[in-house]
Amino acid sequence: MTEAAAHTVEVTMPPKARRTRWDWAAIAMDVAWFSMFFIWCIGRIIGDRNSLVQWISWIPTLGVVAFGLVWLACRAGDRRRHRVRRWGGLACAALACGAAVRGDFRPWTDHVAPSPQDIRIVQWNTDHPSGNDPRSMTALATISAEHAVDLFLISNRGSITTQECVHQWAGPHFSSAGAGPFACVTTFPIEEARVIAASGKGNDMVWVAKFVVRPPSWNGRALRIAMVDLPSKPTLSRMQVAQELLTDIRRGDLGEVDIVVGDFNALPGSLILSRVFPTFHDSWAQAGSGLRTSWPRLFPLWSIDHVLLAPTLRALSSVTAD
Repeated sequence: MTEAAAHTVEVTMPPKARRTRWDWAAIAMDVAWFSMFFIWCIGRIIGDRNSLVQWISWIPTLGVVAFGLVWLACRAGDRRRHRVRRWGGLACAALACGAAVRGDFRPWTDHVAPSPQDIRIVQWNTDHPSGNDPRSMTALATISAEHAVDLFLISNRGSITTQECVHQWAGPHFSSAGAGPFACVTTFPIEEARVIAASGKGNDMVWVAKFVVRPPSWNGRALRIAMVDLPSKPTLSRMQVAQELLTDIRRGDLGEVDIVVGDFNALPGSLILSRVFPTFHDSWAQAGSGLRTSWPRLFPLWSIDHVLLAPTLRALSSVTAD
């Protein structure tokens, strides 16, 4: 007779591991990184079309990339678990880096064969509000010595745009014409320099001026330039600024222009650019190289100064210099 015996085996599960300080630190880093990335994405999508949340669009892409690299460095050694969060965070960091390369930093240069009709333009903002910044004069002298510049467009003009100073840093063949806070310094004949609009008060002022020069290599055709300086107050509705700028341009009879330059105090893709100058294209987006951002001067994180070209013009090269 066979006897079967039943045995009961009790399996004891190991106790659940308690979270360590590193686990909590990793969770905090993940929450901070994913939150920043999500808010930054919302800002990129919405832009400054809504005045209530337009501040989100001012989160700098380079700052997001820097935080992503810090997150990556802190999480690189944690290989125990949380693989989904690690790979998700890595994908977010890659997307932020791609956005930076596409919009703020381009490490390559597209070489284009020169043409006799090419014009080399420098758009420069001196320190606000005096325009007597000696660093600007030194920088402009360096640029003038290293490059065959045809035209300088200067905002916040001051003593450095007087004829005597211009001859010192640009050369004896350059002449200067002013209109409001702007100056046009060039070797071309200057046919027009007038203020189109000057509205608002203090730092909320909207300035627009028009310059017309006639490059000899253009076979008699004039180059029409609009220079703008817009309010810097970040809480001011960009929709309101765009509407005010449109009204001022129509009232001041700006007419057709070929180039729009200046301190827009607005990011690329801003409502101001797309609504007021819908047919114009950004010179850096077309042919830019290096770092695009221009403010603040010491550690630039935002691109608020732009050179916009009419559809009939094409940028061959665009760089940010200081």
